[in-house]
Amino acid sequence: STATQTINVQDTTAPVINALPATATISCSATPEFTQATATDACGSAIELTPVDVTTNGACVGSYSVTRTWTAIDACGNSSTATQTINVQDTTAPVINALPATATISCSATPEFTQATAADACGSTFTLTSADLRTNGTCAGSYSVTRTWTATDACGNSSTATQTINVQDTTAPVINPLPATATISCPATPEFTQATATDECGSTIELTPVDVTTNGACAGSYSVTRTWTATDACGNSSTATQTIKVQDTTAPVINPLPATTTISCPATPEFTQATATDACGSTFTLTPADVKTNGTCAGSYSVTRTWTATDACGNSSTATQTINVQDTTGPTTTTQFSATVNVNCDAIPPIPALVFVDNCSAVVLPQPPFPIVSFIRTQDSYSIVRTWNVADTCGNQSTFTQIVNVSVTNSLVTIPSTACNNGEVTTVNLSSLLPVGTPTTGTWTAVNNAAVLQGDVLTVFGLPITTPENPPYVFEYKIADADCPRTIRVNMTIDDTCGGIVLPCGVVLVHNAFSPNGDGINENFIIDNIDDINCYPTNTVEIYNRWGVLVFDTTDYNNASRVFNGISQGRSTVSQSSGLPTGTYFYILNYTSIDGNGNIQTNKKDGYLYLTK
Repeated sequence: STATQTINVQDTTAPVINALPATATISCSATPEFTQATATDACGSAIELTPVDVTTNGACVGSYSVTRTWTAIDACGNSSTATQTINVQDTTAPVINALPATATISCSATPEFTQATAADACGSTFTLTSADLRTNGTCAGSYSVTRTWTATDACGNSSTATQTINVQDTTAPVINPLPATATISCPATPEFTQATATDECGSTIELTPVDVTTNGACAGSYSVTRTWTATDACGNSSTATQTIKVQDTTAPVINPLPATTTISCPATPEFTQATATDACGSTFTLTPADVKTNGTCAGSYSVTRTWTATDACGNSSTATQTINVQDTTGPTTTTQFSATVNVNCDAIPPIPALVFVDNCSAVVLPQPPFPIVSFIRTQDSYSIVRTWNVADTCGNQSTFTQIVNVSVTNSLVTIPSTACNNGEVTTVNLSSLLPVGTPTTGTWTAVNNAAVLQGDVLTVFGLPITTPENPPYVFEYKIADADCPRTIRVNMTIDDTCGGIVLPCGVVLVHNAFSPNGDGINENFIIDNIDDINCYPTNTVEIYNRWGVLVFDTTDYNNASRVFNGISQGRSTVSQSSGLPTGTYFYILNYTSIDGNGNIQTNKKDGYLYLTK
């Protein structure tokens, strides 16, 4: 039999889908990528897996979720499902395209920014907004502006980018035109216009002046250049100048001088020292120039002194002062004389030779007779009146008078004297012993001896020496004048010591040989003591050659500058300045000496002179 038992086996169990990944989140622009689902079926049926995607949009285009549902169906129709969700989020901000690099511009230009652009990787819409930030610099015209662009997509993602433009103030202020160069005259001082300026960038401006003075040729001539510097707050600066020239065209002013005055000669004009002032302060010189205008005579004139004040710029002015000089004084005499003289008739003084001077003019002497001499006579005396009337060229007159009161008596005057007889040819001129002013009309006589007189010359040579037995020689000079008879007696003592001549004087000694040969020894003809003019006031020397020709002569022989050195100085026959030959010459020495009474005697020496070489 059968018996059957039927057991129906039914497949009512759905396939089991293996676990899918948990919900995941990704960022756009990535797209969801799902895991391939797998399943098992307990009954071993074949399984068909089918997915179905459901997209759920989010708040923005780039934000959504996708859920994939897998369905596993076995052959018996049993099915099961499993899901996997992937969320897509937009977390990427838009990207702003590159903006220009930082730039620098000058004011007064204003910043101009580039329009920003952007892109969104998720395709979201976005907005671009800008915000400007200004940062001030060190001055009004110096600043920077930074523009920040913000790109924000629909999902709220944002990004920023910036562009900076620096604004610099490099433009200096402009100084408004100043006046052109001007010229003024001192003592006016330069007055400058106040400078003004504008600044393109609006910076504050500081205007500062600096003056430069350039000296001219003189203190009152100069120029001043004022340079204005306009500096804005950014340190930009510009300059402008104005020049004012100052000229000194004003002459110094001479202070008032005294008015014209008149003085009397011999006073000389004394002028006041001029002073002056210069309005411009220049140094100046004061120079005088005198002009003399002669009057009618030498002592009458005027002098005008013109002062010229010249400053260093060459400006000058003049002022004058005049002094008139008048001659109102007559001549005077520089000769001392006695107005009254009382004398004997033998001592009437000569008419003094008055010397007349005039402090101002020339002296005018009258025509002879001058002076005018008049006589006033009494019984035993008379007076001589000598009158000098003189005038100067200005007509001023002066009178000078001398009265000589003369007594008439016969007089005898005795004069002691000494002569030396030492064997030389010595003579004495007796007239040289007479008082000064003695008339020359008298006659000489030898009173007590037989001495030979030749006129008034006494030859002393050969006379006996004065002793008690031989008294002094007496000579008388008689003046036979009815108005004044008188006698002058000379008592002459003769000695041979010549004390009056020699002491303290040296003896005149002739060295009669010399050798002018150039060896420096005994080169000149020497006469000892001849150069002592106190003892021997005058002398002459003559030298002759063997034929009697004069080869040398001089006065005041002195052994030095006047000396015979063998060179001819003859005036004829022998050539001057030629050397004389060796030989014998003849000399004659005449000289004067003074005796013990101060009388002058004439002396002579002569002899042969030997010249060798």
